Amino acid sequence: MVNSLIAPDELVLRVSRAHARVLELVDRLDDAQKDAASALPGWSRGHVLKHLADNARAFDRQARAALRGEVVAMYDGGRAERDRSIDRGAARPVVELREELRLTQRALEGTWSRLTTVDWRREVRFRHATVLDTALARWREAEIHAVDLKVGHRPRDWSVDFALHALDFLSGRAPVGTRLVLRSTDEEFTQALGRGTTVEVSGAVRDLAAWMAGRDVDGHLSTTGPRLPELGPWPPDPAD
Repeated sequence: MVNSLIAPDELVLRVSRAHARVLELVDRLDDAQKDAASALPGWSRGHVLKHLADNARAFDRQARAALRGEVVAMYDGGRAERDRSIDRGAARPVVELREELRLTQRALEGTWSRLTTVDWRREVRFRHATVLDTALARWREAEIHAVDLKVGHRPRDWSVDFALHALDFLSGRAPVGTRLVLRSTDEEFTQALGRGTTVEVSGAVRDLAAWMAGRDVDGHLSTTGPRLPELGPWPPDPAD
């Protein structure tokens, strides 16, 4: 698995780079562009930015609680308060959203910088997993939502390592009753998922990752089926 090959220090560096990239993308927006639609149905770019800030704060909350030996909810007030915060915050000026995002990302990276090897393995509520798993999740949030902002960053800009990690995480989306074989045309990568009737999907590894993540691809995907199969839901957070 790709996850186990990334040391915490290297993972933090990758997330930090993704954080910086998101801020650079935000710098291209004015308030009118911030209020325009993102790639996510029903969400403006402002919704995406507020979500990214709240998500960074939530993962910081998970890590700090773990350091105290506590396991707490991802969001204070649960998913309902998470959704209200996003809806309320999306209308704020882009300069305010950028500053909040900058500060929450910096705080999260600051907390991570104090963690020991043992601390990274501490339990958190998020996915009933570890602090290290929250860093992997933040990597996904920053990389995928950078694409959702529709400001020029595309799946083709993802690193191969990120595409492979995303494919690993999203493997559970294989349709029920289907043996889904993903075959990369530009990297040495083949992955067989699920059981049932075999359907192959081939394309660049970043496009395979984008498709599995429910995002538009940059190139072309081919399939042995009549059409690309319908994927299952995004892996749920069992701690919700």
